[in-house]
Amino acid sequence: MTGSPARIGKPSERAWPSRSFALASAICIGAATATNLGLYAIGRATAAALRIDPGLGEPNHVIVPWDVAWKTAVPLAVGALVLALVARRFPRWTILAISAGAVPVVISIPFVLAGAHDLATGLLLAGMHTIGGLAYVVIGILARWSSNP
Repeated sequence: MTGSPARIGKPSERAWPSRSFALASAICIGAATATNLGLYAIGRATAAALRIDPGLGEPNHVIVPWDVAWKTAVPLAVGALVLALVARRFPRWTILAISAGAVPVVISIPFVLAGAHDLATGLLLAGMHTIGGLAYVVIGILARWSSNP
C-alpha cells in the first residue's frame, strides 16, 4: 500500500504544508478577496456612503479598495499559516483554532453595523466580514483534513 509523501511517517516527519493545502488556501484567500472587492463595487454602484466610525481610529473613515483587499487577504494568510502549524503539531486542536478565529468575526458584525454611516455600508461590511470568516473556516477544515495520517 502506498501513500502520498505528505502523509508518510509521524506528523512531525511529514512535509508541511502540502502543496495541495497551500494551493487550496491561496484559492480561498483569492476568492474571498475578490468577493469582498465585488461587494465593495456593489457599494460604489449603489451609492453607499462607504464611511465608518471605527471604535479605534479617527471617525469618518473612508473605505477604499486597497483597505478591502489587504484587510481580507493578510488576516486570511496569517490564519492559514497558524492553522497549518496547529494542524501539523496538534491536529485535534484545529477545531479550537478554527473557532478561535471565527468567533471574533461573529462578534465584529454588530460593531460594523453600528459604526457604518448608512445601512447599505453596514450590510456590505457585515457581508465582507462573513465572507472572510467563511473562508477562514474552509481553510481550517482543509488544514484538518490535510493533517490526517
